[in-house]
Amino acid sequence: MDQHISRRLILGAALTGAAAAVAGCGSGTAAPRTGAAGTGSSSGAPTGSPAASGSPTTSATSAPPASPAQIAARATVPVLCYHQVRPYQASDSGYTRQLLVMPPEKFRAQLDAIAGAGYTTVTPDAYLAALTTGAALPDKPVMLSFDDGKDNQPQTAFAELSKRDMTGVWYIMTVVIGNPGWTTKKQIRAVADAGHVIGSHTWDHHDVREYGPKDWAPQFEKSRETLRDISGQEVASFAFPYGAWNEAALPHLAKAGYSTAFQLNDKPLDPAKPLLTLRRSLAASDWTGPQVVAKLDELSA
Repeated sequence: MDQHISRRLILGAALTGAAAAVAGCGSGTAAPRTGAAGTGSSSGAPTGSPAASGSPTTSATSAPPASPAQIAARATVPVLCYHQVRPYQASDSGYTRQLLVMPPEKFRAQLDAIAGAGYTTVTPDAYLAALTTGAALPDKPVMLSFDDGKDNQPQTAFAELSKRDMTGVWYIMTVVIGNPGWTTKKQIRAVADAGHVIGSHTWDHHDVREYGPKDWAPQFEKSRETLRDISGQEVASFAFPYGAWNEAALPHLAKAGYSTAFQLNDKPLDPAKPLLTLRRSLAASDWTGPQVVAKLDELSA
């Protein structure tokens, strides 16, 4: 399987354990919620408690909106991007092994190190409030995001996050929902009901830089509406396929209703629309626990 196809894999296996218990809680038909929990905690305190919430404490009306330059200066929350959480396979290329596949034991070691270093997971909404109003975040915030997944990613990644009272952001390509080996509506709703955030990864993982007038609605709007109906959340965060973007796409993202969008670390933030070009970093499977913490510290500086 080539690199581009493997990056399109998403949340494929059935949830088990703690995840499976949530999976039976709802269908995709309930009225949309206004948003998921603001953060998860690595402290062991119950999510939503004062010690764990890390949710913004500054009202959105208590300060004037930040300028693009102020937003860019505040954009220091490290955001890690994971793909498939599964054992290596003989067919995996070197690139796939390093940046697209995270063996479960390495994933657990990274999460333990992140939690042990005092980092607390936050959601895009909490990050947005901090960027635009200066709202407070935990002392050491981090976002953990998951673009693709197959086989045991929901079972493994979701369960490991739950054990540590962490939340994740799950960016989903919608065209394959329910196809054999791919994520189902029930799995998406289970993740959302557990307090995680559902975001869009376009309709079919088509490179945004190649879009024309006929692409904006299906890739941005249709994918958002589909995920909103399934998850019961207001889907307001977006991840660019391959981390790639161009300026032409940004007004269409805003029109579709996205408040944050994430590239990868290869380009500066757009000077006029920094909220739609926020940075993420691919999590490497060869990072040890101390190395992933060092990377987060570097990105936070």
